[in-house]
Amino acid sequence: MERTPKEIVRVLRQLERVDPDLVEVRFDLLGDMSSLAEIRRATDRPMIATNRRRTDGGVFHGTEATRMESLIQAAQEGFDFVDVELSASEVHGFVRRLEREGARTIVSYHNLRSTPQQPVLESILKREKKAGASVCKIVTTAKSDSDSFRSLAFVRKHARNTKLVCFAMGKLGTPSRVLSPILGAYFTFASPRLGKETAIGQIPVRDLRTLYERLDVA
Repeated sequence: MERTPKEIVRVLRQLERVDPDLVEVRFDLLGDMSSLAEIRRATDRPMIATNRRRTDGGVFHGTEATRMESLIQAAQEGFDFVDVELSASEVHGFVRRLEREGARTIVSYHNLRSTPQQPVLESILKREKKAGASVCKIVTTAKSDSDSFRSLAFVRKHARNTKLVCFAMGKLGTPSRVLSPILGAYFTFASPRLGKETAIGQIPVRDLRTLYERLDVA
């Protein structure tokens, strides 16, 4: 989540050293949207375009029309995935528009306060599927160890039949970030390096790879 295309390109090139499977580029702070093609060309890795509102844990403060247009531009410039919130206005139509532009959609839900109980998680997943998501993403906040375990249990139940990203944020949610792919989650998130986290509980990608190697799941 950098402020200029030049800074984003620099980080993308640095990340090549740690061999990420895919890279999310956050547009929250990016004022210049005219260089998205340059950003896309900076790496051969699959890329996710995200522009997160404050209500969903981001820092974007512009208009909703501007935010949505930036995501459409990303799809047009060849970003592989575009993340759109389940709560976005007319999410069904927007998902279809992004797919017409060639991007797969990650329909996401973020709860910055807690981790809902299982029936609520089930309802959220059903709504994301109904919206036409290629990937369903449910990110909550862990207030206890049981919240982290609940996320992991949900992944284990649904990841066989759904491309699902699900974990809990916060320090108590870190185990769910690490373990969810082992239980079948489509992917998890890590920071480029220490101090560059875009959400509480992220660990650097190099450290995450080391953990997976020690667990013999790399």
